[in-house]
Amino acid sequence: MLTLTPTAMFDNNPSNPLEVFAVIEGKKVFLPPEANYVMQDRRGLWFFCTRKPRPTEGDWTPNKTSISCRAEQGYVRALKTDRRRPWLETCQRTVRVLSQSGAGRRPAEDGALKH
Repeated sequence: MLTLTPTAMFDNNPSNPLEVFAVIEGKKVFLPPEANYVMQDRRGLWFFCTRKPRPTEGDWTPNKTSISCRAEQGYVRALKTDRRRPWLETCQRTVRVLSQSGAGRRPAEDGALKH
């Protein structure tokens, strides 16, 4: 039996001073700190990766991780949306925000809080 573990969360910030997220279909999707880019493939599935992806053989590079979230019913599913743009135009940088205790939030620079 295949068990999927969530790689992202909807509208719920994990307890981490570095927030990494993307807005997909109007929803804020929180991602792991190593996620620098998100993209949609031809099937409508969403992925993240650390380096800027390149198209190869009709898809994005193979070094990508699928974005899977826990649904309201409790199931973990891959994030899939309708394709509104050609898949080659869906690659985008993630948003990185650093939360400081008592000082609010500010944009995080690349490499901030790398573990």
